Amino acid sequence: MNQTLTQSPSINHDPSLYLDLGYCIAPSLVDAETIQTARQSLDYMIDNLESHRRPEALVEPHVVAKDWEFWLALCRYPQVIDAVQNCLQCDEIILLMSHLIVKPAGDGLKTHWHQDNTYWPSVKGTDITTVWLALDDVDIENAAMYVIPKTHEGFEELDMIKTDGNDLLSVRVDVTDDMENSAVPCELKQGSASLHDSFIIHGSEANNSNRRRAGYTMRYGDAATVDVGIADHNKPVYYVRGDGTNLREGYIDIRPDKNLPATSGVEKRKNYTSKVVENG
Repeated sequence: MNQTLTQSPSINHDPSLYLDLGYCIAPSLVDAETIQTARQSLDYMIDNLESHRRPEALVEPHVVAKDWEFWLALCRYPQVIDAVQNCLQCDEIILLMSHLIVKPAGDGLKTHWHQDNTYWPSVKGTDITTVWLALDDVDIENAAMYVIPKTHEGFEELDMIKTDGNDLLSVRVDVTDDMENSAVPCELKQGSASLHDSFIIHGSEANNSNRRRAGYTMRYGDAATVDVGIADHNKPVYYVRGDGTNLREGYIDIRPDKNLPATSGVEKRKNYTSKVVENG
C-alpha cells in the first residue's frame, strides 16, 4: 500500500460509479446513537476475549454475540440496505455473513492484498458487496483499508500466495507496482461506510498508531443471481429486501415488516475469533 500519501485522493461518493470502480463511499450512513451502541457492544466482546485471542476477527456477531439481535437489526438497517441496493442495482437482497474487524492500537496486524470471494466456497455469484461500516474514525494513520479501483473487472479469481504468517490472512495476491500506486485509502468517520465488490483487490497496513481501528463488515448478495450452498455455509442466510420471488428454501425472512427470529440459530452463543477473515 502506498504509505507516502499525505492526503487522500478523491473518493468516490457516487453509488452510480460503483459498477465501474468497484467501490464507493457512503458518508453518515448510520446514526450516532446506533454506532455508540455498537461500540459499547464491541467493547464488551473485547473485554471478554480469552487471553490468547486477538480482536481482529470477531466473526458473525449477528449470530453468536450475546446481543445478536442488535447486530442482526443493524444488518437490515434501512439506509444500509438502500446503499447496497443502489450499488448492486437489484431488487432482492440477502445477507450472507458479517464480521467485526478490529485492529488494536499499536499492534493491529497487516492485511495483505486480497479478494473476498476466494474465502467463500459456499457462495457462488458475482453480484456481492461488502459494507465496511466504521465504528471508529478511520484514516491512513490507523490503517484504513485501501482498494485498487477497477480490479474487479472481469471477475478474475486470483491465486492466493502464502505469506510468512505475520499478518491477518497468511496469504496474499500479486499486484503490480502500477496497481499498488493507484490504491485509494477508504478514510471514514464513525457511521460512514465503504462498499466494495467481492472481487476488488484490497488490504490494509498494520495499525501502529495509538488509536484502535474498528469496522463492521456486512456481506450482501443479489438474491436473484447469487447461489448459497446452505448445507456448507455454516451460518444463516437472511432475506432482507425484496418481493419474495427469490426467497429460497433455507433463507430466513427478516424484511422490515417481519419480526427478528426468536433465536439466533445456534444453541449456544459466544464471542469468538477466527484466524481467517476476508476483509481489510
